[in-house]
Amino acid sequence: MNKCIAFILEGETELEFYKKLVAYVHDIHPNKKFDCDIVYKCLKGVGGFKNEALRYFIKELKYSSDTSFVIVFCSDTDVFEFQKNPPLDWKNVIQNFYDKGAGRVIHIEAKHCIEDWFLYDEEGIRNFLRLPKLTKIPKGDGYHSLQELHKKVSKVYYKGMRSNGLISKLDLSVIVSKTDVANSLEPLYKELGINIVDNK
Repeated sequence: MNKCIAFILEGETELEFYKKLVAYVHDIHPNKKFDCDIVYKCLKGVGGFKNEALRYFIKELKYSSDTSFVIVFCSDTDVFEFQKNPPLDWKNVIQNFYDKGAGRVIHIEAKHCIEDWFLYDEEGIRNFLRLPKLTKIPKGDGYHSLQELHKKVSKVYYKGMRSNGLISKLDLSVIVSKTDVANSLEPLYKELGINIVDNK
């Protein structure tokens, strides 16, 4: 049976990051050919996981009964941590996919936001913004820290939008080596059939 890994992503920031991640994993395993198709769907907002994601799976993705689909949800946790009534119930979202024929569903959550992961590569951020090496990274969550750093060079950082080159400059070897990131990404590595920690 064929296999398809479908990334369903909260925003364009996640889309850029996970495309780079897949390319990075492939680059450090040049002799490992992924035995699956890989596709991406950007929802442009967490609300899209409620209905749009399932419609995409049913109408556009389920192209073959001979294909096993692995769904990879990629989202932030921020709106679920700070709201009394979260915008959706992840258990229901995931169950709906199983009910419609998904083989496996993985949910990768960046706590609190994916920008927190970016901050692990302080040098890459400074280089991208052409900031002095001694520039301190503002305290707080990654999104607001990046906003403050962009302001220093008269730029604006928009959450959920394309990063205008920042992600392409990040050193993923630094980011994915951090325990919280590595733990979050481990189920994806397994689906890709690689061990990124031991680089085997």
